[in-house]
Amino acid sequence: MQKETRRELLVAYQKYLNAFVNEDVDTINECVEFPLTYIGDGVVSTLDSFPISPTEMKAAKGWSTSENFEIDIVAHSETKAHVLMRNCRRLRSDGSLIEEASGFYAYKHTSDGWKMYAISDIVMSA
Repeated sequence: MQKETRRELLVAYQKYLNAFVNEDVDTINECVEFPLTYIGDGVVSTLDSFPISPTEMKAAKGWSTSENFEIDIVAHSETKAHVLMRNCRRLRSDGSLIEEASGFYAYKHTSDGWKMYAISDIVMSA
């Protein structure tokens, strides 16, 4: 059961990650159980829509792709899980570094599978 749960969580996170990189907001929303709690820098928000537009982020930062994701399922039960994404490097189209990011995602098991319900990120400029 534990291996199956971990596999399901990795599939759920990968679906979100692919949607984010591909600017697919509809699929991102399928991956989230709203309201979503966002823990920012000194601010906690409860949101009814995803807080970041990948398209706007790409345009504002010149972001083209990302690399070096380290994904870890830190802990899980039958109903709740904690997923970490470490050492993500966001790059421009010429390969130069824009920033590095780390994220924490809380998931819960729903009738539609694992859904993200809380996130927190730390972004460090290059």
